[in-house]
Amino acid sequence: MDFVKADFEYYQRTIEIMYKKYFSKRMLILAVALAILMIYTGILQESIILNMILALILIGLEFYLWQLRNKFPEVFQEFLTANRPAAEIYQVEEDEYCYNLSLVNNPEKIKVNKNDVRNLPSQNKQYTLMVGFTKNFFSRQPLSIAYYDMLALTYKEKFRLKRNGYSSVPRFLRRFTLGNLKASAGNLVQFVLGNIFALFLLFRLVSYLISIFRSLF
Repeated sequence: MDFVKADFEYYQRTIEIMYKKYFSKRMLILAVALAILMIYTGILQESIILNMILALILIGLEFYLWQLRNKFPEVFQEFLTANRPAAEIYQVEEDEYCYNLSLVNNPEKIKVNKNDVRNLPSQNKQYTLMVGFTKNFFSRQPLSIAYYDMLALTYKEKFRLKRNGYSSVPRFLRRFTLGNLKASAGNLVQFVLGNIFALFLLFRLVSYLISIFRSLF
């Protein structure tokens, strides 16, 4: 029995809804940001050139996401082709905020955000079909469709210990341990460097909202 074909046909509509919802949510965020820029520029008439540049960038990103949103049939077919004639079975490692997916012959890991992940039962009772998205806000191909054996699921060591409540440090002091502070600082630096434009835009939007409310009230 070709369980891959049966699974993909059965879950196609479900996956399509998830895929389009993912992009629609991001397009809505960009639309709100664009509206704030336009309202601020129209009311206060300040930073007009900068705001026009930001508006053009947002419009470009909106169009880019709209194109990706409409590519579902191609993306879905690529995943189906990748699992033919034999299904690709991934090894899954659970971390605190994501699942790390990897193939036996490929050490590169795919990080799938835990938010909005769906585990769909397969026609082959041994496997589960995980459908989710990568953690990046802007990604050329954020969708992930992977078969894995739920009984073979492993846990990242730190997450496993935390999940089991094992620690020599009292719970209320754990966030202040040297290792946790180093990890938090490293994650913060990585986040800032990887999202400079988004942080700059967020800063401008917050300041614009404050200025708009001050001018109205």
